[in-house]
Formats: sequence, structure tokens, C-alpha cells
Amino acid sequence: MCQSAYGQSLATFRVIDEDTRLPIAGATVRLEGKTTGWISDSLGYVWVGSLGAGNHVLVFSAAEYGTKEVKMLFPVSNTIMIMLEQDKDVLGEVVVTSTRTPGKIKNLPVRVEVLGTEDMEEETSMHPSNVAMLLSEASGVQTQQTSASSGNVQIKILGLDGKYTQLLKDGFPMYSGFSDGLSIMQIPPLDLKQVELIKGSASALYGGDAIAGIINFVSKTPGARPEWNLLANQTARGGTDIGTFYSARNKHWGATMVGTFSHQSPVDIDNDGFTVLPRQIGYTLNPRLFWYPSDSTRLSLSINATYDNRTGGDLLAVKNGPTTAHPYTEQSRSTRDYYQLEYEQHYSGGRSLTVRNSISLFNRDMEIMTYRFGGRQISSFNEVSYLLNWRSHRTVIGGNINTDVFTEDRIDSLHRDYHFVTSGLFVQDDWTLGKHWVLETGLRSDIQQPYGNFWLPRLSILYRPMPKWSIRLGGGEGYKVPTIFDAQTEESAYKGVLPIGSTVMAERSTGATLNLNYTGMVGDDLQLIADQSFFYTRVRHPLVLDTAASGTARYFVNAEQAYTTRGFETSIRLRQDTWNLFVGYTYVDAQTGSATLPHIALVPRNKLVFDVSKEEDNNYRIALEAFYTGAQYLDDGSHTRDYWVIGLLLEKTIGKVTLVLNGENLTNTKQTNWAPVVIPPITNPGFHEIYAPLEGIMFNLAVKLRIL
Repeated sequence: MCQSAYGQSLATFRVIDEDTRLPIAGATVRLEGKTTGWISDSLGYVWVGSLGAGNHVLVFSAAEYGTKEVKMLFPVSNTIMIMLEQDKDVLGEVVVTSTRTPGKIKNLPVRVEVLGTEDMEEETSMHPSNVAMLLSEASGVQTQQTSASSGNVQIKILGLDGKYTQLLKDGFPMYSGFSDGLSIMQIPPLDLKQVELIKGSASALYGGDAIAGIINFVSKTPGARPEWNLLANQTARGGTDIGTFYSARNKHWGATMVGTFSHQSPVDIDNDGFTVLPRQIGYTLNPRLFWYPSDSTRLSLSINATYDNRTGGDLLAVKNGPTTAHPYTEQSRSTRDYYQLEYEQHYSGGRSLTVRNSISLFNRDMEIMTYRFGGRQISSFNEVSYLLNWRSHRTVIGGNINTDVFTEDRIDSLHRDYHFVTSGLFVQDDWTLGKHWVLETGLRSDIQQPYGNFWLPRLSILYRPMPKWSIRLGGGEGYKVPTIFDAQTEESAYKGVLPIGSTVMAERSTGATLNLNYTGMVGDDLQLIADQSFFYTRVRHPLVLDTAASGTARYFVNAEQAYTTRGFETSIRLRQDTWNLFVGYTYVDAQTGSATLPHIALVPRNKLVFDVSKEEDNNYRIALEAFYTGAQYLDDGSHTRDYWVIGLLLEKTIGKVTLVLNGENLTNTKQTNWAPVVIPPITNPGFHEIYAPLEGIMFNLAVKLRIL
């Protein structure tokens, strides 16, 4: 009888995230005007003591969420669900998942940079079809165009080739080997919630390919309120983009859908007879279905279909078809189809089980005049991980089996197929040592067929000497198995590239980073985030292209000297009411270890990013961007010049309609302003290395319609 009477005197609430519907542990509930109250448990439940009959105002809050006031009539007989919305304006409170032990940025021993919701919305207005420009605006990240005719782009982090960066979509490794060539050109930003970047050796987190770092593209999930947006974009250079994103959910089911279509007319900007913008047509269709059988369980299925067809080269040949006088064209046709299946089960005490499975099919055909290269890549990802909290530890353990099979179309006598199977076990532990220290240790063991066993340790330390200051020191080992696919061979469509030899070894790396951060207020209303980082990476047995004695064939060998990149990044972010200012500077010293050509090609030693914006929600946004790229070395050891690029974005919201006018490269900076890119004759041209923009000034007008 006493237990029954006590139960009736309590009111039960469950505090959950408005977007993910996951429980919020540690949420505070208090009476209005009071400073003390009740705390939710690991499943989000909180029991409020007897308050007496009548109306009471309760205030619900959590660290990274907004505050919600609820007026309720007591007594309460049923469990009441309280949904809190994340406060996305506080960078230190952003929750990230790429580190495998999800948490707030400020509490992680590993430095993670996040491009958030505002960056996604801005990129959607500027480049709805892909995320290439979004990544180029981050400090320490470089986008390099690999073809003057077809416009392909690769991503470099901290001066290392794009093949050393592991790209993830919602934690699934989706882009490596053959499929890496068009990766960021086929990821639309329309459904992205945020992008998480980890710079430096991170192979211990997700396996190979992460010598330079990890970029995780995190998709939106269904929220409590339905969302339906439409977008139409037109550029002054003949590009058209159309896209839509839809999201909705109820108690047990949810769904998102993103669809994009893009078309680009061929354009010769420099009047040299060759395209800078190829003729291109493409689409992406990505539905996701979510099932919530209980408040602590989620099952999601994502299906993606992407098509891309682009043709560049001699403008007359592209428009009218090749002729004897104008035969040169470059054509790339590709399809990317995959599914991602994820199961999450949350238990009391902050424990959780995650099971992931995906299969990806990538087909691509490349043609340069009469030469053709094509093939099919089938890859799979299978992983089980378990996260548990015990004492002052957060530990994740798991295992994975990944496959990667490339089959080349039999066009010539070269057999460049490969079949990789990687089995891995990993463990990672975050140990909170009092108020000032967090120690993260990790170890991965990969058995990679046919290249052997790799042990990958990691160590990271977070030290908070004072509330507003933090110091992070970390390092680890990495590896990359050899394939014929990199930026140099992509430029020539792998023509004359021999298969990987039996004596070629996997590349190995050692990397370390040091980061100092200050997050606080200057005065009453100016938020300051200052970051200073130092990095060092050493790649042993790097793959380099060599030329056969005949001069017609090329093959990969392991260089005797190790590649090293070292440098530092400095970034400052100021935020006051509607104003935002970001300044980022990166210095990179990238060395090959060779006496004849000591510098890694196409790596600017200095890069500066400047961004200032003023924004009022649901009203307007003005953003001014400026980018400085320092001098670079080319493959022959020659030196390039530096350059500036400036952009301006104007955005106005009227009701449910948002109009965006965007101007890029207002300085009309082009590599062809200083020297031609195309090398005659036009019937069989060559191309100089690309180190600067080719498009020049560009304007686009976008219209966004919010239906729901």
C-alpha cells in the first residue's frame, strides 16, 4: 500500500531528442523559479516528486539543447514525452559520431571539426549537386581538379594525396579504390546534417585509407515535424540543378527522401577550343526508411542510385561528334548503387549495440578518343560494435569483415583486377581521469588479404587546465593497400598503367597532432573560439609511378624515401548575435625525401580562408568569402604563383520562399590568365597540371521553397 501511494505521488517524464528520438541522459527538470530539480537517467526517464494538485510550470533543459517550459496539471497518471531541440549555435556542444564513442566536441580527446547546419544550407544554395566547394572552404583541406576537360576533383588533407583520406557516409566507408575518382562529385549536400573531419592518421578507427584523415558525411534523420523542401538553381555558365528533400515520422516509422538532377552545357571559357565545363547530366535518388519498434531501438535502411555522364574535350567534338580535324573527347559514364542497413539498440546505463551492413556496386567507363578503360567494383561492409559505460570509462569493442573486388573490362592484355578481404577487430576506451584529463586508447588488428596483418595503435589525451582551455595530443599508425587508382593515373584514364607488382608493399604511416583550444566569451555577447594545431605525418613505402624503358608503360613501385608532411593550422571564430567571422590559416611543408624533387607536387605551402557573414533567421543572409592559395611545386619541380579568390552570397527569405544570388571567383582568377593549359596539337593534345581555378567568375541564382 505504501509503494502504491508513493507511485501515485510521482510524475513520470521521458526526455528525448526531437530529431533522433533518442533518450537524453542528464537532462534537468526544475520548477519555474527554482534552481534545483531532478535529473533524467540513461534512458531519458525522470521522476518528479509530488508537487500537489494544480497547475505547475516545469522547465526542461540539457547541455546541448534548448530550454522548454511546460505547464501541466497535476497529478499526472501517464508518462509524458518531452522533446528537446538541439542548440546548433554552440559549437562546443555539437555531438559527433566519427570517433566511435559519440560525444560532444569539447569532451573528446580527438580533435574533430564540424561543418554544421548553416554550412550545409549555404552549400545547398551554391552547389546543390556536390560537396566539392564545401570541403574546399575548410582550413587544411584542398580540392584539386584532376582533369581540365571532365572536371573531376579529389580531396587532399594536410598535403597528402586524396587516396589517403577515408570518406564515410553515416559511418559507412563507401568510397575507395576505383569508386574514389568521382566520390565528392556525387554527394549532394541537400540531405546532410553536418560533415565531421578528423585530420591525421585515423586508420585505427575504420581501417585502411585513413592515413591523412576521415571525412564523415552525416545525413539528416526524421524529426518530430515533417520537412519538405524544393530547390531550383541556374548558373550563368549553363548549369541547371533541381533537388528535393522530404522527411517525416510517427511513433514507429520514419522516412527521408532526397532526389537531385543536374545538367551542364559544355563551355569553353578561355576561347582555346576546349571545354572547361564538360557536358554533364546526372541524378541521385536516395530514400531511407526508419523503424522504431521501441523507444530504444532503431532500424534504418538506405538505398542509393546515382548516375553520372560527362563529356569534355574539343568543344566542336563534344557538340557535334568527333571528326578528323576535331577528334579529341574525354567521356566518363558511371553508376553508383548501394544499400546501407543499420540496427541500433540502446540499453540502460548508456550501453548500445550497433550492427551495420552495406553492399555497393560501382560501374564506370572512361574513353579518351579511341582508348577505353572500364570496370566494375563491388564492395561490402559488415560490422558489429558494442558501447558500454563502466565506472569512468566509455569503451567500444567490435569487429568487421570488408570486401573489395574490382573487375576490369577485358579491353587489352592487362589484368589489373584485385580481390581484397579485410577482417578486423578493434577496441577503444575513453577514460575520464577527474575533471581535467581524458585518456583515449585504441587498438585495431586487420588481417588484409593478400597484404598481411596490420596492428594499428592509437593514443589521444585531452587536458583541461582551465574551464575555457583544452589541450589535445594524439597519434597513431595507419596503412593503405596498393591499387592503380590515384590522382596521377586518373588524369590519363589509367592508360599504359601496369598491374600492381607482386613485390609492392602496402604503405604505412605514423602521425601525430597537437591542438590547443580556447572557447569562451569576450564581454557579454561575443563568443570566441580559437584553435591552434600542429601536425606531422610520415608515410613509409609510398607508391610512386615509374616509367618503363620503352617509355609507353608506367608502373607503381615503393619509394625508398618516406614522404613527410608537417605544419600547423590556426583558426579563429567570432560570433556576436547575427554576425559570424571565421579566419583560418594553414602552413604545410610536404617533402618526398628525394634530393632531385624534394617537394610533394601540388601542395600549397600557405592557405588562408576568410569568411564573414550576417544572418537573421527566416529573413536574410549576407556572406563574404576570400581564399588565398600560396605557391605550389609541380611534378617537374617548377614553381607556380599564388592567387586570391573572392565570393559573395546574398540570401533573402520571404515567407516560404528563399532567393539566393551567389557570385564566385569575383576576381576572375584563372590559371589560363598566366599560361595555357592545353598543349597542342588539338588532334592529340596534352594538358599542363592544374593548380588554380579554370572556370573564372561564376554567378548562380537559386530558389528554395519550403513546403512543410
